[in-house]
Amino acid sequence: MSDGKISRRGMVAILSAGGVAAGGLRLAAGPSKAAPPADAGVAAVRIDDRAPGTAIDPFIYGSNEIGTMDGAEPSVEYDRLAGVTIRRLGGNLMTTYNWRDNAANSGKDYEHANNAGLLGFLGAPKADWGRPGEVVELFLANSGKVGAKSLLTLPLAGYVAADFNGAVPPGEAAPSPRFVAVDWSDKEDLSRGVNIPAFVKRLVAEHGGADAGGVRGYYLDNEPGLWPQTHPRIVKSPPTIKGLIEKSLRAAAVIKKIDPKAWVLGPASWGAPEFLNFQNAPDWGDYKSHGTFLAAYLAAFRAESERKGVRLLDLLDVHWYPQDRRGALYGSENPALAAEILDAPRSLDEPGFCEQSWVSDLLGCGSSSGLRLPLLPSLREIIAENFPGLGLSIGEYNYGGPGQLSTGLGVADALGRFGRSGVNVAAHWGALAGWVGEAFRLYRMKDADGQSFGAQSLPVESGAGPGLSLFAARGSNGLTDLVAINKTARPIIFDLRFASNRPAALRGTLGFDQIRRQCSFLDEPGDDSDLVLRLTTPEFSARRYVLNSR
Repeated sequence: MSDGKISRRGMVAILSAGGVAAGGLRLAAGPSKAAPPADAGVAAVRIDDRAPGTAIDPFIYGSNEIGTMDGAEPSVEYDRLAGVTIRRLGGNLMTTYNWRDNAANSGKDYEHANNAGLLGFLGAPKADWGRPGEVVELFLANSGKVGAKSLLTLPLAGYVAADFNGAVPPGEAAPSPRFVAVDWSDKEDLSRGVNIPAFVKRLVAEHGGADAGGVRGYYLDNEPGLWPQTHPRIVKSPPTIKGLIEKSLRAAAVIKKIDPKAWVLGPASWGAPEFLNFQNAPDWGDYKSHGTFLAAYLAAFRAESERKGVRLLDLLDVHWYPQDRRGALYGSENPALAAEILDAPRSLDEPGFCEQSWVSDLLGCGSSSGLRLPLLPSLREIIAENFPGLGLSIGEYNYGGPGQLSTGLGVADALGRFGRSGVNVAAHWGALAGWVGEAFRLYRMKDADGQSFGAQSLPVESGAGPGLSLFAARGSNGLTDLVAINKTARPIIFDLRFASNRPAALRGTLGFDQIRRQCSFLDEPGDDSDLVLRLTTPEFSARRYVLNSR
């Protein structure tokens, strides 16, 4: 906004890239010990290199375009250093973005104001503010700078901002001259409002379709279950499931007609209450037989896709912000919550783990069917039952502030779980500064052979317990990568074997920890004998071991 104030789930100030504090875990200042105490024990780890492997989608290494919203360098600069593969333009402002004049309404995030916030965050010259689609053009240019694909959010809520004139009082809520209606009809008619299909056609004409370097996919708006809270000037009462599905199906059909190869992603739901019953929607009773709102949404898309003979939805998209009874984890750099941040990724895919939060109270944990924790297997189940063949997207997630080491370890853990669980797209919310960027580099940094983390996930058996997260992958060059994240206050030693009984040798190591604040190559030799490679992970550390047979 004009005075630089903004709050989205409590935006945090980001430390400069060159001076990140270790923060958060109250770790000792001295160097890590080379070996644990004698009674610490040695864990057994086995990589099943005989398995065919499952593909790790490269688009899990994604980010959200927020420009300078976090108050630091433009987010694209961090994206470049982190090696992101795909970028999303979303968030609350995109629900009310008017592509004709680039105005948006910030809703509850800032005074319910119509403003030039998006233009400001992306650094648009004032002379170009009136250029249609300028915000999106800047976003696409940024993605091009880092060689990443682009995903764009399109509005469904009903109205977009009509001016840059600041706060909108309740008496000027839509419909009013402060807003313009959203029009999804096939033919543009300026008298009917801001036509979204005309914008998609414009993007395809100027940048090509999804298969020719243009926008890779389109989100069907953002967190619709929260519209009455986030955007009360345009959505005054809780939306119905029926209304959202009808709008979504119509928009998806138009997108597919204009750009058949473009992905359609939805419903971009914010969290468990929306996943479950669309914030207890007024017409939930009409859809309750489906079990969850997500199931009803997918079932409707499947039925309409079969009727039209074209798949109208490509990826189920949800947002995931970890919760804990002890406090908010989003953007947190509170040392008292470091342990909770380190535990939080376990709710993604770990059987038997049940986080202590209102989410587990609402959904439950365990092996029963239906929506539950761990989250990712549950979502895969809902897809398989209601619209087989869909991909899975986590359009927003966050595991704390970038100035705390626990955040870097948590994000690294989440990225590993996304890969082995078959997530297709994931985009971190918040600039990839500090420890967050190091987590991305753990996977994206090239090893001595010029390779990033492998593209085929391999099963790993471990006796080290939950304090050590392990992710293995086979690379295109025949080498094997093993990421090890030690979330404990002591070093962990483990003996590594391959299921094939081939000997293993350590080709190289890279990583970060409380002492090494940037992901880098490390001189940490392993101890190999016969078929076993003994490795040591320092306390509170992340390592990527590059392995080959001797």
